[in-house]
Amino acid sequence: MDDSSEVEPALQDAMDRLTLLDQASAVLASTLDAEEGMRRVCRVLVPALADWSVGDLMDEGGRVERVCVTHRDQGIPLVGMTGLLPGVGEDSDDPWSRVLRGAGALLLSADRFAPDEETTDPFHALNSELFRRLGGGSGVVAPLRARRRALGALTLVRGPERPPFGEGDLALVEGLARRVGLAVDNARLHAEVQNIAERLQRSLLPRLPVIDGLRIAARYTPATSSAQVGGDWYDSFVLPQGDTALIIGDVTGHDLQAAVAMSQIRNMLRGIACDRQEPPGRILRRLDLAMAALYPHQTATCVYALLKGPEDG
Repeated sequence: MDDSSEVEPALQDAMDRLTLLDQASAVLASTLDAEEGMRRVCRVLVPALADWSVGDLMDEGGRVERVCVTHRDQGIPLVGMTGLLPGVGEDSDDPWSRVLRGAGALLLSADRFAPDEETTDPFHALNSELFRRLGGGSGVVAPLRARRRALGALTLVRGPERPPFGEGDLALVEGLARRVGLAVDNARLHAEVQNIAERLQRSLLPRLPVIDGLRIAARYTPATSSAQVGGDWYDSFVLPQGDTALIIGDVTGHDLQAAVAMSQIRNMLRGIACDRQEPPGRILRRLDLAMAALYPHQTATCVYALLKGPEDG
């Protein structure tokens, strides 16, 4: 008996699932923004795996935000379906609430969201309305997890005309949700590190001196959203002999290490300038020698100028 007719569809289905996982991984790797990553994944999964999908993210305080709703029919209005959601009930039997409290992936069915169903749970009422409004026959809601905590939920729904999700689909959707959860966690960690680094760098920027007859202004703005921190700096201070130093510099790099190196080099330049009180060329030469000895693998550029003359000149 020839079983090739049964083997080939199963093999094709397995290949399709692997392709879907690869595509989801690729779009997640293309951004460090958690919400954008969720949107891109949903666009990959619809209509390949579902007719519509929902992405929810939960912050450390337990607030849940619906960041995207994606439907295969682009003509269906989706305005007003995203935003902050009602609180997750501790005793709620709503599938989304259960998943966000720590349950595994759950199957959804249309009879669970019947129009005549009465509920006092605002979260469940909102999800029931969404399920009926967009047309749901079956679905799966899976948790986004990382480091043993729930970060949100991924929901995939098929209409009544498509084969319903079954127990065999739970592993696939859970695998997809696991990858999304890791990507969300990485994006949040990256944003946290960037925020800390930027705050550190801004705390290192100096206060400009107040000098009679002279107005000095400075503004620090990152060049791009991807480079919120780096080795750029400015400085100005009054030297012991009364001259005003004006400095703009840049240490190579756009990370926390560059910001730390910047603060060290800036302080070295301040110390050399105040101690030697020499022309700018000689001061920068001494800074070059110090950097060659202390930071042999670090590159920096610097403009150093002296403003001379009486205060009212």
